[in-house]
Amino acid sequence: MLYREAKPSVQFSDVVERFWSVEYDGDGDAPVEPVLPDGCPEMVFNLADRFQRIPIYGDVETQSTAIVSGQIRSRVLIRPTGRVSLFGVRFRPHGANGFFGVAMSSLTDQIVPLETVVGGLSVELESRIAEVSTFEERVASIELALSARRANGDLSIAAGLTEMIGESGGQMSVRELVDCSGMGERRIERIFDKYVGLSPKVFSRIVRFRGVVRSIEAADSFGLLDTALSFGYYDQSHMIHEFGEFAGTSPLAYFEETHRLSELFTS
Repeated sequence: MLYREAKPSVQFSDVVERFWSVEYDGDGDAPVEPVLPDGCPEMVFNLADRFQRIPIYGDVETQSTAIVSGQIRSRVLIRPTGRVSLFGVRFRPHGANGFFGVAMSSLTDQIVPLETVVGGLSVELESRIAEVSTFEERVASIELALSARRANGDLSIAAGLTEMIGESGGQMSVRELVDCSGMGERRIERIFDKYVGLSPKVFSRIVRFRGVVRSIEAADSFGLLDTALSFGYYDQSHMIHEFGEFAGTSPLAYFEETHRLSELFTS
């Protein structure tokens, strides 16, 4: 598996966390991979065989060649159908609104074709990405598109709010956020609706969950109680319940399995 990533140029560092690509030879019998909530929307271009999304109920869905993944509040199951070649833009939690031009709450729990969000620009972007051959050229193409659609508004305020929650490890309450920001709760809720797509409380819970996953991934061994207390959960049962809500399984069951794609983005 070949994985690459790059930080954005300085002028885009407030809205993009990183650009990434992953390539490997797959087969038609690949295992299902969980994608976990992590607080960041993404735009992904598929340059090889397409992925399938496996719903809990209903028919298997073959994904488009270019997709937008909004904020998700529970795991999504996907499966490659052959060779994998992906190029992605991982936005900061607050960073995608200006590019997509919609309230991010309209994309919550949605994985949709890029065309449904940006219209004809999708065809242009897909052509640019497909026509160039290097990772660096793809990054440059996307940054050019970002510069043409950038919008600010309350972006800096949204950035400050999400950064405060991030720095607290997801342990900052809405009351504390109100006190630290000097803004009213209703205004904060509106900003999160537009720029993040999650309420401050749910975003905080996902940030904390993401911290737990990263901590356990990096550890040689772990104790559930110690991990729970170190991340501010009331007790072990509280953490297991939250983990089950976001990952669809218990911590022990999740970490007994190998998740090639998920581990790339939690390491």
